[in-house]
Amino acid sequence: MYIKRILSVALLINALFYTSACFGQCSAKIQRIEHLFDNLQDYQTLQNQDAEKQIKVIIEGDTSCSYYLQVSSENNQQLRGQYQHIPYFIGNSTSIFNNSSVKNLAISDNTTDLRFVIAKGSIARAGQYQDSVKLVLKSQFHEVVDELDYDLDVSIPTHVALSFLGYNSANTSIDLGELIPQKEYSLLPSLQVAANTDITMTIWSEHNGKLIHELYQSSYAINYSLALTGDYVELNHAMKRRFLFTKQTDFLIPLKIKLAAFSNQAAGQYKDTIRFQVSPQVY
Repeated sequence: MYIKRILSVALLINALFYTSACFGQCSAKIQRIEHLFDNLQDYQTLQNQDAEKQIKVIIEGDTSCSYYLQVSSENNQQLRGQYQHIPYFIGNSTSIFNNSSVKNLAISDNTTDLRFVIAKGSIARAGQYQDSVKLVLKSQFHEVVDELDYDLDVSIPTHVALSFLGYNSANTSIDLGELIPQKEYSLLPSLQVAANTDITMTIWSEHNGKLIHELYQSSYAINYSLALTGDYVELNHAMKRRFLFTKQTDFLIPLKIKLAAFSNQAAGQYKDTIRFQVSPQVY
């Protein structure tokens, strides 16, 4: 009986010794990171597909052990910029994970793919964005065997576009029909603006806010004013209007024209050219 107890204790000690030895045998490191694909820099809010960055994490270690990669974001999966934060998702080659704080990715053939995805429709103002992702390599015994900080640096370029709603061309002609003193003409095409930053719109008239007769030129002229979003402005000099970036990056500016009082005008065609230009706001 005494011998059996001694033997049982010896077997227990040996078992503990071998288990501890197994924990100590797993040794590995993150050898390198390969960049596979990146179109985050080209992301625009109005695009119809996701943008993403893909990398491959390659490890080197004891092949008798299995490993997995634990991934966490310093900013809770948000690319932080000066004016806003852009949410993004972390995934692998087969799926995108929910926005939990930690993701565990299996290591197969000493590699695993990692994706950082900005979903289509996300609001993204032009600017610089950063986040830091911690990669923790663990063994099957949940021991940390190596770790690495991977920095995400994304630059969203400025995008500004201007067009007439419903027109493919950058130029369009408007026929006001009969010119009536002090009449307001509202059946004009709207300006369509797409921008991911604050913008300045410059408006100027070729004839300084006058409709000029086709033959007599400035000898017969009709003054008029232009309304943008309901507010009339005089075009006797170049006008500048500032529009601040909002979550609606694609917006419309309705246009209206109102003629001044006039009389004894020569019959014929009157015309003017109004030019619109948008550019990023300079601070």
